[in-house]
Amino acid sequence: MEIATKRQTIRDSLYGVFSAETRPGLRTVRKGDWKLIKYDVMDGKHRVTQLFNLAENPHEFIEQHHDPTVTALTGIKPRPNQTNLSSHPRFAEKLREMEALLLE
Repeated sequence: MEIATKRQTIRDSLYGVFSAETRPGLRTVRKGDWKLIKYDVMDGKHRVTQLFNLAENPHEFIEQHHDPTVTALTGIKPRPNQTNLSSHPRFAEKLREMEALLLE
């Protein structure tokens, strides 16, 4: 008799969206340890992009979280690699991969 095992992963990718009447929206996709977020800006022409390796940066720390004033207030000092990786050349291929996945 074969015993069925529970599958830990239901989907390979997870998509999300948020929009409101007067606020810019966002679109996101997560695959494995990686998460891409595209924030629309009010003019509708410009997007802010964030890319995170959630295994390394589960709290999605960004550059502003590294500011000494912020770390003094929160008591949390993120590691150097815990930041938005979208503009780092080392992660350019991962960014392209995740952007293509979001467009699917």
